[in-house]
Parts: sequence; C-alpha cells; structure tokens
Amino acid sequence: MNPTGRLRILHADTDDLENPLRGGQPVRTFAVNARMAARHDITVFTSVYKNCRRRMERSGVRYKRLGFRLPPFGLSPHLSFLAALGPTIARTPHDLVVEEFTPPVGFCGLPWWTKAPVVLGVQWYFFDQWEKRYHLPFSRWMKRLARTGRYRHVIVQSNAMGRELQSLLPRATVRCIPSGIDDSAFSEGQGAGDYVLFLGRLDMEHKGLDLLIEAWRKTCGPAKIPLVIAGEGPARAELEAMVAREKLDGLVRFVGRVEGAAKQDVLKRCRLFVMPSRYETFGIAALEAMAASKPVVCFDIDHLNELATPPWAENIAKFDSDALGLAIARLWLNPEHCQAMGEQARRRAWDYRWDAIARQQEDFYLEIIASTSRRETTQNSRLLPVGIS
Repeated sequence: MNPTGRLRILHADTDDLENPLRGGQPVRTFAVNARMAARHDITVFTSVYKNCRRRMERSGVRYKRLGFRLPPFGLSPHLSFLAALGPTIARTPHDLVVEEFTPPVGFCGLPWWTKAPVVLGVQWYFFDQWEKRYHLPFSRWMKRLARTGRYRHVIVQSNAMGRELQSLLPRATVRCIPSGIDDSAFSEGQGAGDYVLFLGRLDMEHKGLDLLIEAWRKTCGPAKIPLVIAGEGPARAELEAMVAREKLDGLVRFVGRVEGAAKQDVLKRCRLFVMPSRYETFGIAALEAMAASKPVVCFDIDHLNELATPPWAENIAKFDSDALGLAIARLWLNPEHCQAMGEQARRRAWDYRWDAIARQQEDFYLEIIASTSRRETTQNSRLLPVGIS
C-alpha cells in the first residue's frame, strides 16, 4: 500500500454487467467497487462473452477481460479465464486480491499466485446443478482445495452460507456482508397493483419456473390472476410453449429483460412479487421488490429465507406448487394486506443500501491489511517482484 493509504485491489469475477446472461454477482462487484474507487485503485478481471470490450472503465473501476470463447464448448470462457487469471494476478502490482467463488470448482487458487491477502467472496455455490449438467465431481474437487487451508478471509451473503464456509475453512475469518440495493430503487406503494411479477433469469430448474406455471395452471389461472414474466434466458421458448399449451396466453405476459427505469416501472405496477427458485445464495430480485414496497412469495429455501421472511414475505413449503398458487391467490384477493406487507418490506430493505454494504466491505479489507505484518509485505516484494511492489 502506498503512503496515501490507497489500496491496489485486483478483483476476479468471471461475470460482467454487460453479459446478456449475467447473474447478480457482477452487480455487487460493480456497486461495491464503484463506491471505493475514489479511495483505492481497483481493477476487475472478468471472463469474455459475446461482443465484449476487452478493456473499459466504469465509474473509476477498470475492467479487463481474460480468456477466449469457443462457442461449441460452453465451459471455454470459464476455463480459459481460470488459466489466464493466476499469471495475470502475479504480474500485476497489488496489495489485496478479491476472488469470487467461480464455476466450475469454486476456488480459483489465487493464494498460490500471490503472498498478498486474498479475500474469497462467495455468491455462487451451485455444485449439485453443475455436476448434473457436466457429470464431473466439482464438489469433491472444491473440498480438496479447501483442505489446503490457504484461504483465510471470506465474505458470504447469509448466515447459512457462513456456517457452510466456516466448516470448509475452519481457520478462516468469515464475514457476512450481504448484497445491497441503490437508493434510487426505493419507492412507496402506488395503488393496488395490476399483476403478479416474476423478475429474473429465465432458467427453468434454478428459478423454478416450471413450478410457477404449474401454480398458474392449477390455481392462479382459474382465478384469472395476471402474471408478468420479466427477464431473458435459455428457458424462454420452452416457457412460452408451456403457457400456450396450458392456454394461459391471456394471463401470462412475457416482457423480456428490463433494466433501469423500466425495471422500476414494472416493479411499481405489480401487486406482489413471486420468486419460486429452487436455490439461491441471496436473492437480489426479492430485495429489489422489497425496496419497491412489494410483498414476496417464495419457497422456504436456505439463504433466501433470511431476506424474504414474514411479515413482509410468505415462505412456502419447498417446491409445493399447489401451496404456492394458493398463497398467491390469497394475497391477490387482499390488496390492502399486500400494501401493508409492502410497507414493512421497504423498511427492511433500507438496511441493505449499497452505501452501507460497501462501507462494511471496505472496512473488512482495511482490517485485513492492518493485520498483515510489515515482514510479510517485505517478503512479498522479494518473492514476487513483478506482481507486488
């Protein structure tokens, strides 16, 4: 760290804000780093994606792409990113490295490439799903890497995830710092609302969209409850076919991906928000709905149930589409109760503003740096003269 106190931070995140299929991870990466960029020098390394720019800057944060795409091979961006990442970290001057848990094996192995502190950020943790897709033991490989004990600083987004990571890394300091939301996302409820809203990536298994359509087929469709599905993803064509097959075309409307003012508008106009995911590590879409004064209906799954919980949410027994439909129908018929739940949701969401979250994360970085001895810093300069100066 230079005499001014500015940290040189390298942040490895395979995903990016402009990736058409991005999740919530790059949103957090940008939101936190942009709020620290005036005080620290920050470079984010991401994998490549179609039509990406190899280098760019956002709000004082530098972005560089690593790796390449071979379109027939779906893992090529991830694997080439991982192959390039370690050597890039080693030759780039830095004081601190942030490593996001990354498909397919979670750990990127950056403590083997630097003597500087490495902070592990855990937002992705979907090993079961990747093993089913690729028929490889990713979870076993991840646990083998964990047993090396090289990771000492970890950020998680839920207490449940904290317990999981503490068991994997018993010598690590695990800090729960959830994702956040911009102040501009907050709004008071405006009227009863015109529809139920789903907002997110159109992934059938992950987001539970088959269960959502089943709830509409059995309960919400006969009750004439309108549903808006906002988002894009690989399941869109299959979803549209399901809706047509069940003759729900007049009730279920697809509006595509929405961002910025369009997202705020679609949230403001709904009566309640439904998030039927089978698994999440946080649930940023639920937080956005809460900030817009909307109640949330979701399954009672780990991590999400720490954010979306009564009295501002309905937690449904896991993957019970009948119970999901009944809960939605019950709330739909009571708009005044929806508005009361939405008010409580907005007040709870206020604790998750990005400014406060970024301060917590920066404080953790500074705490880590303060605990690093001067002797270790001197050794870093000697062992990795190109990477750390």
